[in-house]
Amino acid sequence: MLVPVIAAAVGASLVGLPGRCPRAVADGGEVARPSAHAEPTVDELCRAAVALALAEPERARSFIVRARAAGWLPELRFRVFRRFARTEELTLDDTAATTPVDVSGVDDVRYEWRATWDLSRIVFNPDELQAHAEALRMADVRHDIQSLVIRLYFERRRLLASSHRMGSGADAGGPDARSDDGVGAAPETKEERGRLRVLELEAQLEALSGVHFPQHGGAATLSPEVGP
Repeated sequence: MLVPVIAAAVGASLVGLPGRCPRAVADGGEVARPSAHAEPTVDELCRAAVALALAEPERARSFIVRARAAGWLPELRFRVFRRFARTEELTLDDTAATTPVDVSGVDDVRYEWRATWDLSRIVFNPDELQAHAEALRMADVRHDIQSLVIRLYFERRRLLASSHRMGSGADAGGPDARSDDGVGAAPETKEERGRLRVLELEAQLEALSGVHFPQHGGAATLSPEVGP
């Protein structure tokens, strides 16, 4: 029975663990999140989103390192061989009255281990090309995620800043600033649309990064009662 055991793949997984963004991933493997009362920054959201998508640069670098180190590990083969045999011997003797027959059995078990190195893979492992291509693909994914998070984050900040200016103008004009013909209804409708858009942006950022915004975030900031 010949049982080949390919140890290169197993050993490669032991040479360096997948990279982690040190500030985006906590010790337990969870995405790092700001405190419940802190507003997440764009840097925290980008790191958390990249870590949630498993596209950290350390992880891509570890693929290349492990692919390069895998060529130094041998291919192990283990063989178990068992042989059963029976031998019969006939002894001819002119002086004997009968012909004796000797019967013996053979029961052997042999074990064989073999380690084989491929010198060409030590010099250059073709799996490095695949690992490098995967690292480039992860870099493109990381760039797309970060661009999306940055765009959504600053769109939300622009809406919050616009709501502050609108709230300051409403406070300066006072309740008599609205006309009786219903012209003042337009700012309320625009403010409501802005509040819903902020909630939508926060939901998208939470889905991308796994970081939750505080309860007193966008919706409360856009309310008429909260000043700039």
